[in-house]
Amino acid sequence: MKLSSLVQLCLTAATVQAQSLLDATAQYPQLSDFNELLSTFPDIAAGLLTNISTGSSQQTILVPSNDAFDDYQRQNGASVGSLSSPDVGNILNYHTLPGALSSSDIQQPNGLVAETALRNSTYARRENATDAGDSLPQVVYISSTETALGRKIKARQISALSSVDVRSGEGNEVELEQTPGNWSGGVFYGQ
Repeated sequence: MKLSSLVQLCLTAATVQAQSLLDATAQYPQLSDFNELLSTFPDIAAGLLTNISTGSSQQTILVPSNDAFDDYQRQNGASVGSLSSPDVGNILNYHTLPGALSSSDIQQPNGLVAETALRNSTYARRENATDAGDSLPQVVYISSTETALGRKIKARQISALSSVDVRSGEGNEVELEQTPGNWSGGVFYGQ
């Protein structure tokens, strides 16, 4: 009797951990536009939705919030969903980092430079942007600072600021959630 209970508990735990990115982010209403984008472009999103059991390496996904999608539409007059598949693929690759970065990883005192999965030479913003003919991956700089309201994590690609932030190749800065969400392929941080 005890053995069957233990087996059932282990199976339940394995089922909970084998959660796609789509299922994991669906628990956060502020990330619903991201889920809609993944659903609209399933072929492009396939790499993000890969289950860990297939042998894929762990990833960290910087998930844009609904506010980020709204900002994009205000600034560009069109939604992210209206972009071509290759453009959406570039956006998703830019938001994908190799390895499952923990909260302590992204809160390093001197910041963290993290490579992204974006290797498209069109967006090359690094010196010597090719490595033996291949484009080097784009990077983001993630830093953390203490504020009156607590610790902030931000990410960016240009000079450091006084909180954890991310800047994109366009110089945009976004704040990240300090605690990652988990999915079977790694972790995600809402922006």
